[in-house]
Amino acid sequence: MKVDNLARAVEATVEQPEAAWRSYDRDSGLGPVLEATLRVFTNFGYHGTTVRMIAKEAKMSVPGLYYHFSSKQEMLVVLLRHSSEELLRRAHAALQEGGDSPRRRFCLLIENIVLYMTHRRQLAHLAREMQFLEPPHRKAHIARRDELEGLVRREIEAGRRVGVFRAPDVPETTRAVWVLCRSVADWYTPTGPKSPAELADAYIGFALALVRDRTEGEG
Repeated sequence: MKVDNLARAVEATVEQPEAAWRSYDRDSGLGPVLEATLRVFTNFGYHGTTVRMIAKEAKMSVPGLYYHFSSKQEMLVVLLRHSSEELLRRAHAALQEGGDSPRRRFCLLIENIVLYMTHRRQLAHLAREMQFLEPPHRKAHIARRDELEGLVRREIEAGRRVGVFRAPDVPETTRAVWVLCRSVADWYTPTGPKSPAELADAYIGFALALVRDRTEGEG
């Protein structure tokens, strides 16, 4: 794998802090080759995609594509790393905004995840293709996913300690909240009746029900 290419492909989003975590530009920062790759993966899945198909979508020759990336596997690795790193970075920024309130931090974390699943739905949905990652890359991807789930779990546990959440089984509740929010990327469409912000607000309510929130009338 061309390690330098891999690092360059993600450094713009990995190294910079995310100040406005609710804001999304149309430019995902992937660049034209990876944007083309994402479109093809979205339409045909990783297994159904060939390098020739990606080259055609990117309006490049196959040798020209190999100049940028050594394999289809490398392109999947870069896309998934880009996605999980961006989501984690935004999550930490959202948590910082929440201050000392576990409930507030939990709500902001859910808002962040749902906003990501809508604004970056193709990248988020691509996580379904992680089964095709080679073992070392799969392990790294799972570690980043577990880190995000760990942030959710930490706030549920903190909420239980201060008495605002009553979830009896924190691991299972964490899993339920994560699966609930992640599923948005599977069905969301920009032409639907609700905006990303409206969906995020609704899913905060669903998530609070799952953690058995005691508090009413707080954001």
